[in-house]
Amino acid sequence: MKFVIARYHETLWWTKFLPQTDLIIYNKGRTPIPGSIPLPNVGREGHTYFTYIYDNYDKLDNYTVFLQGDPFDHSPFIFRQLLFYLMKEKVMSFDFHFLSQSVLPCNINHCRYHKNLPMRAVYEHLFEKTPVKTLQFEFGSGAQFIVSREQIRRRPREFYLKIVKMLETSTNPVEGFVVERFHGLIFAPRTRTTENNDSLLF
Repeated sequence: MKFVIARYHETLWWTKFLPQTDLIIYNKGRTPIPGSIPLPNVGREGHTYFTYIYDNYDKLDNYTVFLQGDPFDHSPFIFRQLLFYLMKEKVMSFDFHFLSQSVLPCNINHCRYHKNLPMRAVYEHLFEKTPVKTLQFEFGSGAQFIVSREQIRRRPREFYLKIVKMLETSTNPVEGFVVERFHGLIFAPRTRTTENNDSLLF
């Protein structure tokens, strides 16, 4: 299991409690962090997360945990969650879990927690299909989650590069807020449908 940290200006004191050999810190701040990987300050945490996936697509661990530089704001009990996963790692078989205290409802036309997001346009760009008008989904507030290697690889490597390119245009692109809401869709399980026998369920 790897722990990927998206850091800007946070102190990261809490990371000393994680397995150091499995810790990857991406640093977008001006303060150097020994052993970290520097990235330009663009694209919010999504740019960091999907850069890691694209760069490490062929050498992913069984599970990867994606965390903010300060994970406690939206996940005050994150240590309890991470300890559980560390203890159960060898027997885990799920695909994807949010690591947020609040998992909130949303739909493709409106998000009450952040209005006027271009969700339909971003969806069509990423998934290259038109979403159904009634599409509903959940998102984990704070953009922290754990996902399996198999689930990441259900999509081609180039799909994640598309996200990176979309988010690298500015420091705080509005698309970053949309991608946060789409984590559950991006890592959705495969299912059989009548239209396509090997499609992803959205």
